[in-house]
Amino acid sequence: MKPTAAALLAGLLLGQSSPQYVRTRTSDGAHCFRWPVSAGTRGRVSFAQSTAGTPGLGAGAFDAVSRSGQTWEAQLQACGNLDLTEDARSASRSVGYAASGPNENLVLFRTRLCSAVVPPGDPCLAAGSCGDAYDCWDHPASVVALTTTTFAVATGVLLDADVELNAASATPTVVDSPPCSPAAVSTSCVANDVQNAMTHELGHLLGLAHSPDAASTMFASEPLGETSKRVLDSGSKQFVCDVYPQGRASMDCAPDSTSGCSSTGSTGGLLPGVAMLLLALATRRRRGV
Repeated sequence: MKPTAAALLAGLLLGQSSPQYVRTRTSDGAHCFRWPVSAGTRGRVSFAQSTAGTPGLGAGAFDAVSRSGQTWEAQLQACGNLDLTEDARSASRSVGYAASGPNENLVLFRTRLCSAVVPPGDPCLAAGSCGDAYDCWDHPASVVALTTTTFAVATGVLLDADVELNAASATPTVVDSPPCSPAAVSTSCVANDVQNAMTHELGHLLGLAHSPDAASTMFASEPLGETSKRVLDSGSKQFVCDVYPQGRASMDCAPDSTSGCSSTGSTGGLLPGVAMLLLALATRRRRGV
């Protein structure tokens, strides 16, 4: 099997004239991330929500994640050659790609900080594997959500993508209004909106990196009370049309391409003012905005 790499797309940060969209590239810049779709055949990628959910939100959290998927699927139906569907809920709590399989694109809430539950000196601290070992949030406390993708290094073709949502130090909410004030954050107002974060993270799942445009679904920062990322901006819509064109194979990018989109060497998730992490399974870890 060809070598693979995993990219941690550090999700939304809590709090704080540009290209139409920015694609995620392999570390050498030679290829862009995309799911494999053949000409003349409609492709399909699916995700499954963990059955555990998140305390205090009940079915509302599951519904918010589902609506995020439906938002992208509507655009894929409008001009794409790929479907984004939701599978039955999964009992799994494991993030990452297993070469021997089976694999699923998992969406899960982490409700405990690893810093609070992992014993000092545990080998998982050095290995970066405490999140699965202790079912905890093993990323910066300011990150709202984070996507880990695995891809073929030689082609940029995606193999797996898992989304973790921070319910340990962030405050996931599912109401439409009013926005919370910093002094009174609760689940009865909009704090870190689940649908807002998930719509952003599913953009990473499909191959988008962070956009420098503050009005974009793929902008790296999420102010408290934001819901605008629930709706796809025009650039994110155009990404679907360009990268998964109807009736055609999914599109790679030329190493030095400048038409149709902008590209960077990094990817992202959604944070309160920060952006993303890039981790090569073999050795490399990189963080950016």
